[in-house]
Amino acid sequence: MNNFDLVVLDLDGTLLDPDREAPVRPAVKAAVAETLERGVGITLATGRTWNYARRRIEELGLSLPMVSSHGATLVAADGTVLSEQRLDDRLAQDLAARARHLPEVFCFYYRHRGTGQLVIRQNRALEAMDIYHHLLGPETRVDEDLGAYLADHQVLKFVVFDDHSEASERWGQWAGPLAQVSRTHHLLVEGTAPGIDKGVGVRRLIEHLRVDPARVLAVGDNYNDLPMFQVAGTSVAMGQSPEKVRQAADWVAPSFAEDGVAAALRHFILS
Repeated sequence: MNNFDLVVLDLDGTLLDPDREAPVRPAVKAAVAETLERGVGITLATGRTWNYARRRIEELGLSLPMVSSHGATLVAADGTVLSEQRLDDRLAQDLAARARHLPEVFCFYYRHRGTGQLVIRQNRALEAMDIYHHLLGPETRVDEDLGAYLADHQVLKFVVFDDHSEASERWGQWAGPLAQVSRTHHLLVEGTAPGIDKGVGVRRLIEHLRVDPARVLAVGDNYNDLPMFQVAGTSVAMGQSPEKVRQAADWVAPSFAEDGVAAALRHFILS
């Protein structure tokens, strides 16, 4: 009998190449298929949106709800939003005004108050747009006036391009107590509503699915995965993860380039 009912996978750096668009690696795809055949559920917990992740959901044949937007959203496999927390409207207005003067690329993810449509806008582009389309989503466009959308949209999260080691602390102070800020990618820092992180999102997921947390296996590669590790019964860090992330995990897999997800699934479930 399997010791697990659910596997929760991060996307960038875990399931996917963090720097370019590419299919899921063949060995990983095969291990995911075999795990599903064993009756163990697999889903995603990512800073990405469902709009981006749905291609991977289809590619891997996943059917369970997923955690998106760094824990802010619990969304069904067909895109139905089951629950979501957004930034305070006053904070969004303040950040939008200040973002006009930032030298960094700053981005808002908006949700239309009526239709629920996702809109992504960034204040400027310092690189070719295909880089931003990969890292932020194909919907992103440049508009220096991010506040123009706030009359009929709410902000789901913000993203800043900053690869400095102290960036999450810096942007946490910049945004203030009404935002939860953490590093989600080696180039990106993200801000969500206070108290929102992958741990909160995964907890809501397992409550929704009525799964015992002790029977959940979580796999990730970055600091924003640490709260998820605390919720899951067993945690796995990818081999290229920062040392703090590796130390917090129950097991360290090979790196992404060495098919670490496949190794984790075979070690814990398929062996």
